[in-house]
Amino acid sequence: MRRARAGAARCAALALGAALLALPACGGTKVGTQNNCNTGSKCAGRDITDINQVGQGGSAGSGAATSPPGSPSPSPPPFVPPASGQSPPPGQPSSGSPVSPAPSKAPVPSKSPPKPSPPAQVPQAPQVHWKGDLRLSSNGGPSGWWLDRDEPALGIPGDIGLSCDCHPGAIEGTALVAWKGTQPPGRQDCATSKGQPVEHTLAVQPGDTVCLTTTQGRPGSLTVTAVFGPAEFLVTVTVWNSG
Repeated sequence: MRRARAGAARCAALALGAALLALPACGGTKVGTQNNCNTGSKCAGRDITDINQVGQGGSAGSGAATSPPGSPSPSPPPFVPPASGQSPPPGQPSSGSPVSPAPSKAPVPSKSPPKPSPPAQVPQAPQVHWKGDLRLSSNGGPSGWWLDRDEPALGIPGDIGLSCDCHPGAIEGTALVAWKGTQPPGRQDCATSKGQPVEHTLAVQPGDTVCLTTTQGRPGSLTVTAVFGPAEFLVTVTVWNSG
């Protein structure tokens, strides 16, 4: 009995060795592929090959495709610039220029710049040199007034006055021009009257106005306000500064 069992085990071992020796003859099927052996002793180890495939981590007929060792990895697709107005496809960087940030608004000054101060005005000299009432009279000799001083001063005969009592109703002066206007003359009116015929003796009546010029060239005017006699008058005088 023991000899029969030992003989059966020996036969099985010989059969297994024969199958292993026949495996290279069948082309050595790969993991996950089907044995292409057809007939004969070349296919004797087919069952053992299937067991070998399971033992190597594969399953019979799995068919999973793997890349052969040493083959290069696939390269990414080349970059294709998008058409105008279109976004680039996913996975590709944008080729457009970077977007510039929106310009910031200029700061508005909180206060307006100070206005330049106007130039200092030079005070002008007053136009009127002197204004007031004077009396003109004669007792047979000359008498009058100098008008260029700060206050009129008695003169013989002066800028205006009487040379004697021999010309009733007449006054005398260095340069006299009768005023024909309906309104009292101003400084410019009497200043331009210098070009008119100048009188040294001029007959006057109450209410008459006469333009005059002083010895130093100041323009002026007098208005007869009263007549007291042939050689006595009351006049209102205005003298302006020259220039």
